[in-house]
Amino acid sequence: MSFRWMIAGFLIAGLHAAEPAAVTWATPAKPEWDGWVKDVVRMRAARRPQPASGCLHSETVVWDSYHDVNQSRLADGRVLSLQWKGDEWKVLDGWKKGKKLLLCYDETNGASLLDTDSEKRFLINGGRQEKGEFAHPIDAYLSSLNARSSYDMMSAGYEALRLWRLEIDRTVRKTLAKKHLPEKERKEFIELTAARVRYCELQGSFGASAIHADIGGTMAGPLGSDYAVGIYRDAYRQLAELAEHLNAYDQEPGK
Repeated sequence: MSFRWMIAGFLIAGLHAAEPAAVTWATPAKPEWDGWVKDVVRMRAARRPQPASGCLHSETVVWDSYHDVNQSRLADGRVLSLQWKGDEWKVLDGWKKGKKLLLCYDETNGASLLDTDSEKRFLINGGRQEKGEFAHPIDAYLSSLNARSSYDMMSAGYEALRLWRLEIDRTVRKTLAKKHLPEKERKEFIELTAARVRYCELQGSFGASAIHADIGGTMAGPLGSDYAVGIYRDAYRQLAELAEHLNAYDQEPGK
């Protein structure tokens, strides 16, 4: 091989090495079996009307107060971590105790807190119940489907997997979009994302198989599905708990 071709080879290799690593997404690239979708549509239609149109879930909540660091308290004891920029926290601090708001979830925005008077919407990083347990509107949405039969429970399980995967991917995209995320941390986060998705797939599948082997019968499917859903939900929870701390990567180092 000539010296010129050797140099060219090194340059090409270097270009490939500089390319960003491919991100492994929780949502499958190819659609899975979708026979469950019509059942979820039917269960949605049977619910009570939602306060906000266009949302999978919405509920009226009552504002309590805003506290540092980024703790927005509702009257029922729930505490939300909201996304805001600059002086937007002053809007939250200015809301009067007892103000009615809408806690929403839709596939475009994710979870959000909506002031219907001003139409101001704050996206939600994460939330917890009064006693500290992780809380998210997806849980309320899934409960509202009121799946009773084992078949409907399986369909609701597919819907749950779809949404938790969607939220994992949403958080990964937001993290990788941070302007000042160091290259080392970016590379490690992409590797971590691949490991997380692989773990969810394998642990969910193994757990569901073990449940089927143990109990059999019509409830084995829903119980196995619930186990797999819990794995993805917990993976999202771990990401959500870090979300507001990642805002440090939106600022130049040292500022």
